[in-house]
Amino acid sequence: MAEAVSKLQTAVDRGRSEGKLVLFFGADPMGHYLHTPKGKTIWDACRDIPDFPWSMPLLDGGLLRNGERTDIYDGKVFWTCGGLSFWYAFFWWDRSADKRSASNSGFYVRGFGWPETTAAFDYASEQFPRIFARQKHPLILQNPRDPVEEGA
Repeated sequence: MAEAVSKLQTAVDRGRSEGKLVLFFGADPMGHYLHTPKGKTIWDACRDIPDFPWSMPLLDGGLLRNGERTDIYDGKVFWTCGGLSFWYAFFWWDRSADKRSASNSGFYVRGFGWPETTAAFDYASEQFPRIFARQKHPLILQNPRDPVEEGA
């Protein structure tokens, strides 16, 4: 247990030292790619961002399918975290810009610790207000608290 906590703290420290960064993946004028808040498209995050923990297939619905999340556009935002530099991934089924089934979106946030799930999600909303504004349903973060805080 102590080794796992040490590895987590090392990843958090590394992510914080690299600075806050939020990326959006989803349908945008340039297509289903990663985008910075200023509109730059990142074509290959694993190549362009050191220690980015998720591949394009995971961003493009893989995290939702791996979590067995039914393809329903209802505003439920699921999340995970990880990486050698600590990142949060927030993802949901999204028909706000692409009406086809299996369309999804996500925010990928670095520079926050554990547990700072809600703070990281709020930072994404501040950096990408137009993504939140275009949704047909309010985006609601699912289970944002640390299980230890809930007595689990």
